[in-house]
Amino acid sequence: MVTMIKTRSHSDSTPLLNDPPALKARAREEGYLFFKGLLDRDKVTEVRRQVLERCRKHGWLKPGAALLEGIAHPDVCVIESRDEVWQAYYHDILRLRDFQALALEPAITGALEKVFGEAVLPHSRNICRTVFPNTTKFTTPPHQDFLHIGGTRDTWTVWAPLGDCPSCLGGLAVAPGTHQLGFLEAHDAYGAGGRGVDVPDDTVWAEGDVEAGDAIMLHSLVVHQGRDNVTGDRLRLSVDFRYQPLSHEVRADSMQPHNVPLTWDEIYRDWVPGDPVKYYWRDWKLNVVEPAFRPWG
Repeated sequence: MVTMIKTRSHSDSTPLLNDPPALKARAREEGYLFFKGLLDRDKVTEVRRQVLERCRKHGWLKPGAALLEGIAHPDVCVIESRDEVWQAYYHDILRLRDFQALALEPAITGALEKVFGEAVLPHSRNICRTVFPNTTKFTTPPHQDFLHIGGTRDTWTVWAPLGDCPSCLGGLAVAPGTHQLGFLEAHDAYGAGGRGVDVPDDTVWAEGDVEAGDAIMLHSLVVHQGRDNVTGDRLRLSVDFRYQPLSHEVRADSMQPHNVPLTWDEIYRDWVPGDPVKYYWRDWKLNVVEPAFRPWG
């Protein structure tokens, strides 16, 4: 995380949901939208519970602590990577039906349909972040998502915390309007994605406490970064879901599982037959392009 000299609070765009032209204007100007309580808090909490059950299964939680508190085991610290310990955990996460279904919530797709002015394609490469305390070296650096996504630049990421996320737990900071700078040169960096971009010291960052049910939406060229988890003992859980106008080109790997060598059949193995979340995109007419490389992020 880079030091944020100039900051502002998130501006709630919820009132603009009933004014699509105003919502599109803010999206065009800032490249970012914050919605207070967009998602059903109970659904988000249920996904949190299931993710933390997997954390407990893998020995990542403090014995005896209340599950939903997400207290990390004091002797365990795991960083998102291709390491077999992380991969075994992440395989379990991607098999969670409620995690995958959360990305299809009508509250999200409905808001983005107003921004796009057309039908929405939710990418199926859904991401769950699990950030241990005392890992500030690996806090996600300032970056643009487009490098990792490809396809249309009009792809948007929706970031949502799985549980209340006060400033001490970290969260996401966004630099509104930076999408207007275009695609920035990236360099190697620690943190999810492994790439970062440089921003001026006087960049204004939108940040602040967020709660379960809140959602941040941002254009693929808006610079954003993770914030340090300085709680000392709590895991931070969040999701990254991605969406684009249905008619635009989508890179093929955006419709594949995130960073694991699993097939969708393996992920869906224990789901109820005929579940509508399975292969929801299969009968849609997609404008698919092949990636030049397989990204990490």
